[in-house]
Amino acid sequence: MISKLGDSIIIFLKGMLMGIADLVPGISGGTIAFITGIYEDFIEALNNINLKIFDGDLINQFTKKKFDFLLILISGILFSILSFSKILTYLLVNFNIELRSFFFGLILVSIVILYRSIDKIRLIQVQYIFLLIFSIIFSFMIFNMSSFEPKITIVYIFMCGVICSLAMILPGISGAYILIILGTYEFLINKISNLFLDIDSIKIVGIFGFGFVIGIIFFSKFIKYLLLNFKKPTFVTLIGLIIGSLPKILPIEPSYDSSFFESSVEFFSQNPLSIFFILTGIIFVSFFYKLEIKI
Repeated sequence: MISKLGDSIIIFLKGMLMGIADLVPGISGGTIAFITGIYEDFIEALNNINLKIFDGDLINQFTKKKFDFLLILISGILFSILSFSKILTYLLVNFNIELRSFFFGLILVSIVILYRSIDKIRLIQVQYIFLLIFSIIFSFMIFNMSSFEPKITIVYIFMCGVICSLAMILPGISGAYILIILGTYEFLINKISNLFLDIDSIKIVGIFGFGFVIGIIFFSKFIKYLLLNFKKPTFVTLIGLIIGSLPKILPIEPSYDSSFFESSVEFFSQNPLSIFFILTGIIFVSFFYKLEIKI
C-alpha cells in the first residue's frame, strides 16, 4: 500500500517525465500521461477548472476535483522544463541517437498498453480500421511538414502556446515538434534556459505559458466529452496518432536507392547500442505503468 507521500512522489515523477517528453521533438507529454495511467485523471482535473471553482468550500473541493493531483503533476512538469531544458539540449546534440532510442522503446510499448486498456475492442471492425488509418496518416503528415521562419511577435508566441497545448492533451502529437514546424523551438528553448537571467525571457515564457494554459483548459473539455461519449473510437484514434509519430523519433531516413526496411537495418547495424536503449525504454515504461495509483 503506497502512502499519501508516496503517491505524491510518484505523481511528481510522472509529471517530470511528461515535462521531459515535451522538450524532446517527436515525443508527447500526453503519451506519457497515457502510458503511466494518469491520462483520464489529468483530463478530468483540467476539465474541472472553471469560474465555479470559487463557489462554496474551495478547500473541500480541492481534493474532490483532483486539484491536489493536478498541482503536484504540474509542479513535476514545470520542474523538468525549467531544470532539464539545457541538459536535454546537450543530450540531443551529443547523444541524440541514444536519447531517441530510449524514447522509441518508450513509445513502442505504449501502443500495446493503450490497446490493452480498451475493453472488448477489435481493430478489425471497419470503423476502427478507418479511424486508425486516418489518425496514422494525419500524425505522419504533421511530422513531415516543413518548418518556416515566422516573424516572432507577442501574438504569435501566444498562439504557439495555444497550439502547443494540444501536445499535452493528445498522445502522439509532439509539442516540441510542433514548435519546430512553427519555427519557434530553438527560440523558446533558449528563453526557458535563460528564464531568470533577463526580463525579456520572463516576458516571452510568460506569454507562451498563458497561451498554453488557455489552450489546455479549452481542449481538455473537448477531450473529456470524447472520452465520455466516444471512448473506444477516441482511444483508437490516439493509438493511430502515436503510431504515426514513430518514424520521426529515430533518425532513420530512407534514401532513393534503399527502402525504409533496408535503412533501418543499416541504422541498427551502425548503432547497435540503440537496441539497448530501446529495451531500456520498454522496461522503464513497464515499471512506471505498474505504479498506477488511485487518485
